[in-house]
Amino acid sequence: MRTLGEESDFRQISSIIGEDQEKRYGIVFAKSRPAKKFGIQTREVIVTARRKWLGLVVVPPDYGLYVTASRAFIKILKEYSDIVIQYSIDEAWMVFEGFEKLYGRDQMVKLAYEVKDRIRDELGFAVNIGVSTKFLLSKMAGDFSKPDKAHTLFPEEIERKV
Repeated sequence: MRTLGEESDFRQISSIIGEDQEKRYGIVFAKSRPAKKFGIQTREVIVTARRKWLGLVVVPPDYGLYVTASRAFIKILKEYSDIVIQYSIDEAWMVFEGFEKLYGRDQMVKLAYEVKDRIRDELGFAVNIGVSTKFLLSKMAGDFSKPDKAHTLFPEEIERKV
C-alpha cells in the first residue's frame, strides 16, 4: 500500500518487516506473499531470511502506522458489535450474544465476510476471521488458512476440521 509516500507496494515484492537487521538476532515480523514463495517465515532470523533470497527488501517497522491501523480496525469492529475485546494490536473478538438464535449461522458467516471485506477495502490489509460460539474455537478457525479468509469452527465441526 502506498499511503506513506513509498515508491513500492511492499506487498507486491519480496519484502519483510524486521528490525535490528545489522545485528544477528533481528527477526522477521511480517512477510509479503512473494517473500513466502522463497520459504521465508515470520519469527525467523533476518540473516537466515536474506540467505534464502538475496534480493529481499527489509523494511523497518513503523509502530505509529500500526497503532493508527489498529485503531481504525477496532473502530470498524465496534460498528458491528457493542462488545469488542482487543487481544493484541492486530487481534480482537467481536461478541454477538444471541445472534445465532436470531439470525442463524449462515448470517454469522455472511457478516464475517462483510467485515473482512470492509477492512480490506477501507484499510488496505487482509484479515482472517474465525466464527464460532466459543472464543477458543473462533481463534483456531481464524488460524486455519490465510490470508483474507473467514472460517467456522463450531463445536460439532471439531472432529472434521481439526
